[in-house]
Amino acid sequence: MKRLILALALLSPAVSWAQKIPQMDRRVTLAGPAGLNWALTTKADVSNGTLKSPTITGGAFDDAQSITQSLASLLGQQINVVNYGAVAGGTDSGTAVKNALSTAANRFPVYFPYSAYGYTINSGAYTGKEIGTWLLNGNRITGNAIGVPSAGTGTLISPYTNPYLIATDRKSVYDPAAIPQPNTGATVAESIECLPNRANGQNANVNRNWIVCRYVGADTGSGGTTSIDISTEVENWVLNVSGNHGLAFEIDTNFNAAVTDGQWTTGLFLTGGGAAGTNVNSVALSIMHAAYDGSWLPWTTGLSIREATNQIQQYKASAGEAGFFQQAFDESSNAIYWLDKMGNQTAQIVNAKKGFVGSAPTGYDEFSATRQTSADTGFFIRYFDENANTLASIDKSGRAVVSNLINTNRTGASASSTCTPGEMHADDLNLYVCISTGKYKVVALQAIQ
Repeated sequence: MKRLILALALLSPAVSWAQKIPQMDRRVTLAGPAGLNWALTTKADVSNGTLKSPTITGGAFDDAQSITQSLASLLGQQINVVNYGAVAGGTDSGTAVKNALSTAANRFPVYFPYSAYGYTINSGAYTGKEIGTWLLNGNRITGNAIGVPSAGTGTLISPYTNPYLIATDRKSVYDPAAIPQPNTGATVAESIECLPNRANGQNANVNRNWIVCRYVGADTGSGGTTSIDISTEVENWVLNVSGNHGLAFEIDTNFNAAVTDGQWTTGLFLTGGGAAGTNVNSVALSIMHAAYDGSWLPWTTGLSIREATNQIQQYKASAGEAGFFQQAFDESSNAIYWLDKMGNQTAQIVNAKKGFVGSAPTGYDEFSATRQTSADTGFFIRYFDENANTLASIDKSGRAVVSNLINTNRTGASASSTCTPGEMHADDLNLYVCISTGKYKVVALQAIQ
């Protein structure tokens, strides 16, 4: 029996050898860079090896990994305050926020995940000028460390140029002056530029292509009544002038070629629209200037227009359109000048039945006009009737035309009375014409038929 078992044991390998060997699709060698020897000896060193296209299931990162750049920069270029220990609600998250700001190093946005409880920052010191971007996401940020924005002492979530405002969703602070500049040019904190407009053959109307490079809009909403103040500003531009001059807003319209499409090229265009019959109290352009306490603070110049062919043009839309082209008021809101849309003008004295009344201080001229050169032609002043006939005029050579001349400011003059050549006077008896200094020609009116 023992010999039989031994014999079967010796024969069993032969049975296995007799099985069919599977065939490979391509021949695999032992040697070479694609051989089995290389494949069997290759392994991943968990300490220093390189994994190519791995699939990682489960596990956790322990912040010891280095993947070309920091993990935070790979995750949407954001620093999440929660990952640094911030907790929504009343718990002080000051240390976590400070650590997040330090890690961001003015490069990455600092992200506050939304929570209905908001975040409390009681510790740490902030100036409101920290460079970087804060994505606040509508969170309510409170605490002793952020100051009191509503009182003008806010930090962190208050805009640097106006601490009475409170940022709710996004705040950015830039420092373009820290970037070295060449001899010409200027550093710009944020640049938005669109490529030139052009025809687009894919448009529904190939002859029309309108673009807007940047759109900022807001709706005022509802709920306003005479007892509730609801104010909406689409944009608020603030320039704090402290020793150095500056511009709060600059608009450049550069003419690089002729405008050939037949339309207007405009530096600033103010427009509005609404349903017919919607009448509101509105001002298209409002310019105001006052001290912080509301008292009077004069501008050097409220509005300056230079080197323009037509400085101001105003039109009425229809013959029946009422209202004024211009109005001016005194300190008591009394109208002292107006030009209505029928062409009627009143100046200086409100209730005077005169088109123009001059009242200059003693020693000054009520009206003065000067020609520029001896060859300057035209008129200093002209008046017309309803049929465009000249009623009176004074040209720039001193010639005067008056359709009806009445002069009664001197009577009883004699032939030797002091006069200026060209003067003419009349009284009940005579007509006086000054022909030279101090010499009149006198003609009796009885002799004139």
